[in-house]
Amino acid sequence: MEENKFFKWLWRINAIGLFLLLCAGLFSFVTEQLRHFQSVERISPPISTLAEDPKGVEKWVLGGSEKIAETPYIMLPLISEDRKVKVRDKGMYYSSRPYYIDTIAKNILFINSDKSQNSWLFKTNNQLILQHRILYTVQKSRNYYLSGNNKTSQAKLIYYKVFDRDTNGDKIVTTDDKENFAVSSISGKGYKIIVENIERIISVSYSKKNEMHLLYQKEGMGYFLRLNIESLEIISNVALPKVGV
Repeated sequence: MEENKFFKWLWRINAIGLFLLLCAGLFSFVTEQLRHFQSVERISPPISTLAEDPKGVEKWVLGGSEKIAETPYIMLPLISEDRKVKVRDKGMYYSSRPYYIDTIAKNILFINSDKSQNSWLFKTNNQLILQHRILYTVQKSRNYYLSGNNKTSQAKLIYYKVFDRDTNGDKIVTTDDKENFAVSSISGKGYKIIVENIERIISVSYSKKNEMHLLYQKEGMGYFLRLNIESLEIISNVALPKVGV
């Protein structure tokens, strides 16, 4: 009996020891991976002279270009190298290989590859473009898509989520401020703010009636907006009903 108790305790001690060894091995593996990640060399893209900063606090780099399918237009974002204007690291991605640190665009250059004509979306670089999406439709179809992947794709418009003013009084434009929802043609012309000072954009969707639908919150209230995709005019903008009052 005493011998059985001895072997039970021995097995328990061995099991505990094996568990501790496994934990130590896992900890060592994770630590090594973190060291490897931290040691990855960060490659900085070359500084661009396409933009100037009179205050001398920002340098500029060019982001990755984006071709608008089945059109001559190429979009080239202008990005600030200054980490102070990076907005809570949104837009940053990580890789196991050397990588570029990609921040939010401050402006976008539209290049017409057929006519060698170029134009900036904004006249200044004082805003943050959190997101831009190209809306496509397919010929002989009234469905809309966010990617053009065949020769029948037709780009209809571009919509943007933009921060362009300090609304919380901290003297810097960040994603803590209120944002604007805006649209433009695929050439970048006709930039138009549809709704400004939005607290939260809940969703953007599309219908077969050439309509874009925007659900958003402003000043604590919810709204449902219908936008005509062809004319870029607001069809309706209705406050959502309150409950329990």
